[in-house]
Amino acid sequence: MVTTVSAGIEAAAAGTFTDKTVQITELQVPESPSAGHNVTLTCRFRLGGPGHHLYTVNWWRGKDQFYTYKGSNYDPKHAYSFRGIRVVKEASTEDSVVLLNVSEATSGVFKCEVMGEGPSFRTAVKTKLMTVTVPPRSVQIEAPGRPRPLWYRPAQDVLLNCTARGAKPRTALAWTVNGRQVRQTHLYQYADRVDKRGRVTSTLGLRWRAPDFFEGRRATVTCRASVGAYSTTTSDTVFLDTASSARYNHYASGGYIRTTSTQCTFTGCVVPHSGYWIHFGNGYSVV
Repeated sequence: MVTTVSAGIEAAAAGTFTDKTVQITELQVPESPSAGHNVTLTCRFRLGGPGHHLYTVNWWRGKDQFYTYKGSNYDPKHAYSFRGIRVVKEASTEDSVVLLNVSEATSGVFKCEVMGEGPSFRTAVKTKLMTVTVPPRSVQIEAPGRPRPLWYRPAQDVLLNCTARGAKPRTALAWTVNGRQVRQTHLYQYADRVDKRGRVTSTLGLRWRAPDFFEGRRATVTCRASVGAYSTTTSDTVFLDTASSARYNHYASGGYIRTTSTQCTFTGCVVPHSGYWIHFGNGYSVV
């Protein structure tokens, strides 16, 4: 009889333990937030089994445990500071934690650990990588050697650069003209420049020959710069000097274009002498 009762108690206890489950149903960790912003980490979970209650929710960045929520405590929230980690305690809950003013130092593998109460202490764990990005401090459209406003005569090369300075990781740059993407043949990727802090300055060149791409007397150029979730655009307008068309047609018929403006290629800019430029393929020579 004793043996039967003991076996029944053990079986009931075993059944109680096996009924207890912990499941993380959703883990939200921003993949590439921008530096200087607050970030919310979310860990939603489900506790299964009769009478199964929460023991703790723990958050880690690598080996650093920076937040604990203890379900049975009168004061359940406990936050700890580390390099790049500052918790907004009053805004954090059992299933979310808010990090203040994230920086490059915040980056790492973040882990949510959910544990049910004893004696089984069922546990579930999930991890995600977060890499904090540094947006460029400036994004500018530049026209080497030319004053503004930007005027071009027919047969002159329009040469523009879009430069994003001081980003990490590097900025992805893209050009459009009058709202339309341009072919790769009109683009030139300059070598990146990296400073001592690992911040990257990137430049993408755009080139075409007037009057191509102009609509009437103008063309709107736009550069889009993207780093992680951050994205911004900057635009400028270039103008076509249609008053030069008659002169251009006259000289072009003989293969000559008279000009005193600066001529630029991807290797630099030169100021012509008083004379004529002869157009050979993609370049000019002075006679």
